[in-house]
Amino acid sequence: MKKNILLKTALTFSVLLIICTQNSFGKFLFPPNDSLYEHETLKGHKFIVNSNIGTPFIQTFLQSRLGAGQTVNLKIPSVKIDSQEVFQLRGDLIYTNLEIEYQQMIKDWMAFRVKFLVAGKLGTKPGALISEGVNAATGYEIGWLFKLYQNKEFALSGSFDLFNRSYTIIDLNKFIQGVIDSGRITQTNKLVNSLTTVRAGGTLRFAYAFNKTFGFTGNVNAQFGESVDLTDINKWYFEYGGIFDADLLPVQNVPLGFALGFYHNSLPLTSEQIQSEPNNFLFGINYTGKQDLNLGLEINYQFYKPNNFDEDIKFVNMALNMRYFF
Repeated sequence: MKKNILLKTALTFSVLLIICTQNSFGKFLFPPNDSLYEHETLKGHKFIVNSNIGTPFIQTFLQSRLGAGQTVNLKIPSVKIDSQEVFQLRGDLIYTNLEIEYQQMIKDWMAFRVKFLVAGKLGTKPGALISEGVNAATGYEIGWLFKLYQNKEFALSGSFDLFNRSYTIIDLNKFIQGVIDSGRITQTNKLVNSLTTVRAGGTLRFAYAFNKTFGFTGNVNAQFGESVDLTDINKWYFEYGGIFDADLLPVQNVPLGFALGFYHNSLPLTSEQIQSEPNNFLFGINYTGKQDLNLGLEINYQFYKPNNFDEDIKFVNMALNMRYFF
């Protein structure tokens, strides 16, 4: 299953890459340098866009991200009765996500953005399905981005953002345990639960160009608002990360870019009670031969520890990320 997901994602990326460049194979291999350096650039360097990190530039664009992933060596906690292990559950988890974002430049120092997202988590076998159920999340983000400082090699922007998430959880394990404890189905023991969280916060985004080939982008985000745990109080959440990138076109005349970085989340993609927050290792490969397009394949290795798990959940996610500039 994991191999099929990776192969389909890689094939989709390859087909789109060919479609975007089918007008001229020669231009694909050796696009003219004067066709670059209009969008997302400093010091002649075109930055590789990563959807987790973003960029500080005040520009108009439409971005889409479609991804899927699967856990690696998942160890589901065994079922115990009176502290005695009864049997060990088996299976893996599949993660899917879709994001659509639009940013509109209002002034050369201000932009408005809106983002919609859908994410899901599902067990591949009955054991994983019973343990983790089905978990889906939908939501949107609204924000204002302001230019704070910029020179030839460094850019800094800040944003004010509103985050809204709606979660739908089918918790088979909790439902079955509730039926066993009470001997019947009760109104308080629901198979399907829904909740909505609202948060507000701000983000600092920055970019630095070392030269035409190498650059770095990063962000620091703080949010305050509701938790996915209904028994918890409103609190602060923090996220941060950075990514180094290299564009081979200016020096090597090869329209490829690579990115490597790290990102820390405050929550997983879907609703879960966790002991440790998710950490992500980021890798990307991009086509850099068109000035108005940032097209790339993102690979994300994430690990975090949910409640009742003895070991971290680790999964690999692959996503096609496309940002088109107007």
